[in-house]
Amino acid sequence: MRATALARRYARALIKIGQEEASYEKFGRDLRNFLAVFKGNPELYRVLLNPMYKLEERTGLTEKLSENLGVTDAVKRFMGLLVESRKIRLLEGICIAYFKMEDELAGRLKVTVETPVVLDPALRDAIKKKLREETKREVVLSFEKNEALIGGVVLKIGNTILDGSLRGQLERVKEKMLERAV
Repeated sequence: MRATALARRYARALIKIGQEEASYEKFGRDLRNFLAVFKGNPELYRVLLNPMYKLEERTGLTEKLSENLGVTDAVKRFMGLLVESRKIRLLEGICIAYFKMEDELAGRLKVTVETPVVLDPALRDAIKKKLREETKREVVLSFEKNEALIGGVVLKIGNTILDGSLRGQLERVKEKMLERAV
């Protein structure tokens, strides 16, 4: 089974528990905290992956970390399960899948906006308002500067890309011209 599919299964199981306990957002915060600790301390992550350390030592480490982070019992047990089953290496994939499911449940839509220049706050707010009106969902925007676009905007919503850039328009005109030339 591919790692991403397995990570999604783990994430789905955890989010179902979170829904039953009405704590899926708290679980998400707990996972973000764990992920931040592991990204900030790669050596800690390597210890949990290393079979040279006894299982009791590795599970004890996750329990101590859980206590320090103040995570819920369910997430604490989940992390212990990942260490015991040697699936802790899937944590980042599990988190990515979990966060997507969490956004879906909360009705959030994450959109990346690419523009050739940094947008002023009023224009950012206008984009957010328009997307919220069109989708009827809470919109979380992230902005990226991409000078190659020349002008216009590119919206990335999940796997969908809406290209309203000048570069994209020029490429579409070029394709039409080439179609007619052939």
